[in-house]
Amino acid sequence: MKKQIIKAYLRIIIVAITTSFVISGILCFVLFFLNQRVDTDMPQYLVRNIRPHISFNGSLIELNAEGKERLQHHDVWLQIINSSGEVVFEENTKGDLPQKYSLLELTNAVLNSDRLGNYTVYMSDISEQEGYAVLMGCDSSLVTKYTFNSGSEIKVMIAGCIIVISLVTSVVVLISAIVFSKKITNPVGDIIEDIDKIQKGEKITRHNSANNKIFSNVFESVERLETILKQNDVLRAEWIVNISHDIKSPLSAIKGYSELLYDQDYEYSPSEIRNYAEQMLKSEERIRELVEDLKTSNFLLEGKITPVLESVDIVDFVEKCISNASTYYVHDKTVQLNKECEAKCDIDVKLMERCITNIICNAFVHNDKDVEVKVSVTESGDDVIICISDNGRGMPEEDVPHIFERYYRGTGSGKTEGTGLGLAIANEIVLLHGGRIDVNSKPGKGTVFKIRLKRQTV
Repeated sequence: MKKQIIKAYLRIIIVAITTSFVISGILCFVLFFLNQRVDTDMPQYLVRNIRPHISFNGSLIELNAEGKERLQHHDVWLQIINSSGEVVFEENTKGDLPQKYSLLELTNAVLNSDRLGNYTVYMSDISEQEGYAVLMGCDSSLVTKYTFNSGSEIKVMIAGCIIVISLVTSVVVLISAIVFSKKITNPVGDIIEDIDKIQKGEKITRHNSANNKIFSNVFESVERLETILKQNDVLRAEWIVNISHDIKSPLSAIKGYSELLYDQDYEYSPSEIRNYAEQMLKSEERIRELVEDLKTSNFLLEGKITPVLESVDIVDFVEKCISNASTYYVHDKTVQLNKECEAKCDIDVKLMERCITNIICNAFVHNDKDVEVKVSVTESGDDVIICISDNGRGMPEEDVPHIFERYYRGTGSGKTEGTGLGLAIANEIVLLHGGRIDVNSKPGKGTVFKIRLKRQTV
């Protein structure tokens, strides 16, 4: 998102600079140059444009009809002089002009108005005909020459352009800042509003990502958050129902047996009393396990458990876990162990035993009676891999990404008792040791859990 904001900021800077130059250029032109129009009918321009209408044929000089018409139309006279200052051709003159000019006379006539009668005079050479020059003039009451210092005017124009550019740049920067702030603050306001709606349990507004490219990822994250929270609410509700049922069942058993024992109208034999007491103790144990799972899960999630690490032979440890797990599943079942490792690991024995035992027990509890469970311990680089696999029912593809989530029970778990926290606790324990659990499962082909732990280095 930072990169997107920087890109948007750079785009606005580029647009602002370009806009400032364009607007400043237009304003400077309108204010300082628009009124400086060039009148091509003025004599100073006619003198340059008249030359294509003049032709030389030896000593014969002619002016075509179009040239004559232009001179008459603008009341401008024309003389052509040679290198000696003699007039060799003239048109539209009134007989009051010299027929020969000295260099001083030409200089005075060209530089200042009224130095040649009452005329304003312009002169230009004829590049196509060496040694000849063109003089053109008009009444000085129509066109007059002035001598002035152009430096001051240029300075005024430059200063004016600088002022215009500064003002335009300031305005454009201000507008760009407002646009950019709205581009940032409006989506942020929408995000805050959406978060507030999520907090109140209201449905958020779906935003078009195309209109909010900078914050599109944030909007998508907020929408995903809303979806996840709703899913968690559903899962939590289902979990509360399940946990309530799991607590209610042993409580009902305790209450039932207590009522039987309390009945004074019947004399119970010692064997019946022991049987009822045993069932009550089992129910109490079940409630205690549920409470323990809840406490352990919360402590792991909040990081309140610090592992007490011990160096253990990983194969011996796994064998012990298998032996302990056998007390929780059918005793005529065995777990095959493949030992291909002699490594040691630094682990919290109590926590890791619970992790491995949970996974092994799940393999028996959630599958048919004829399920086969295998455990292998291997090495891979710096890792020790404890692989727990079964050939049972497997899990649907949609369940696999969620099996380590708290409160989650897979679609194929049926009415199996449990808090839905066993695998979540197992995963948190492995993460606490700096390892990870990978799962691979296919319906009808079984499930494979791979626990990766760091081996002890000498």
